[in-house]
Amino acid sequence: MTENTGITEKITVRQVGADEAETLLAADELIWAASGSEPQDVRLQGVPIRAGFVAERDGEIAGICGSWDLDIAVPDGGSGARLVPTEGLTWVGVHPDHRRRGVLTAMVRHHLEWTAGQGRSLAALKASEAGIYGRFGYGVASTVIRASFGRGTRFDAPAAVGELADATRTTFETATPEQTARLRALVQRCATAGPSGSVVRSEDDIRRHLTDVPEYRVGLEPRRVLWATRDGDDVGFAVLRRTPKWTDGSPHGEVEVFHFGSTDAGARLALARRLVDFDLMGSTINWVPLDDPLVLWSASPRTVTGGLTDSLWIRLVDLPAAVADRGHAVDCDLRVEVRDDVLGANQGVWHWQSVAGAGRLERVDGQPAEPADLSLSITDLGAVWLGDQTLGARAAAGFVTEHRPGAVAALDAALRTAVGPTAAADF
Repeated sequence: MTENTGITEKITVRQVGADEAETLLAADELIWAASGSEPQDVRLQGVPIRAGFVAERDGEIAGICGSWDLDIAVPDGGSGARLVPTEGLTWVGVHPDHRRRGVLTAMVRHHLEWTAGQGRSLAALKASEAGIYGRFGYGVASTVIRASFGRGTRFDAPAAVGELADATRTTFETATPEQTARLRALVQRCATAGPSGSVVRSEDDIRRHLTDVPEYRVGLEPRRVLWATRDGDDVGFAVLRRTPKWTDGSPHGEVEVFHFGSTDAGARLALARRLVDFDLMGSTINWVPLDDPLVLWSASPRTVTGGLTDSLWIRLVDLPAAVADRGHAVDCDLRVEVRDDVLGANQGVWHWQSVAGAGRLERVDGQPAEPADLSLSITDLGAVWLGDQTLGARAAAGFVTEHRPGAVAALDAALRTAVGPTAAADF
């Protein structure tokens, strides 16, 4: 058990080990209104025990959070992506007796400092509440729509894509832990073949998601996996669940897609055709970006789109390492002033260069130098890191300040991506 002191006075944040799992579960019941009725081994499946943390205030447990071991697909400077090891903040909650006492601030700051200590350049999260994490330097890095495709939807894909889909075989199976290695390898290939934004979970975490827990699904069907293969190779997948429903004597069941990926457009089309063709199902729900091929193959976005929501939030923890980890589309040579109120090592003026797709930062603080070409916050960088937003849009909104004409456009060009980021799997 390792103890670390948080930032806020009278609050300590410490990492807990597997021997304190009961402590996390007890806090979980109070903070998240968990029933505690399931067996402990079942409840532990959802606990991020690899890195669980508790915040204590005046000797009492005041909050909990955890971290998942992830790889995030970031732009490689061309049409693909590269995987970067990332800490996934999760399970953040504050005890009802200790709200608005600085507990959340202490935990998030502690996690960011801990992440830096792990040698990782990025932290990521899926936010349950939108108004919390921007003040800690997280930016909304990808957005998705709730696309609903009716039974028998026709996807108007080009002929070449259709031919590739015709050559792709799809098979339907019940999810099992034995599929872990196969699914993780395929998720990695899909993540690097397409847009940025994919989340690759650890082998242990994928095995947990493929393990059926009847107590959690409460009568619903087990998760299923739809595989796409071509010439003996895996080229796509969908993890899903069907929920039967009858209205006025007619079937209106729903297919919910939890995780979806493909290595090419043909595999995506083959999967989509199967997903809208299950017996007794009336619609298929899949969270996708607005420029996803599934939307572009539809007559109009209005025919499929539902709600819009944020998908992945990104926080640059080690700024020079993050710049080196990400590909750049064109060369740039700029002085960039970065504000970071949480991690002071990132704050200051940096010489940002990219040559032949590779980026690097060198600090210029304290040196006789020209003023910065532009100023922005670490939150701005998180928002543009996957290509979903542009610095130009954030400058128009007043977040980014340009001191030399053309500087925003120059950095935008270097961070450009061919398409926007894809939907990120939950964690």
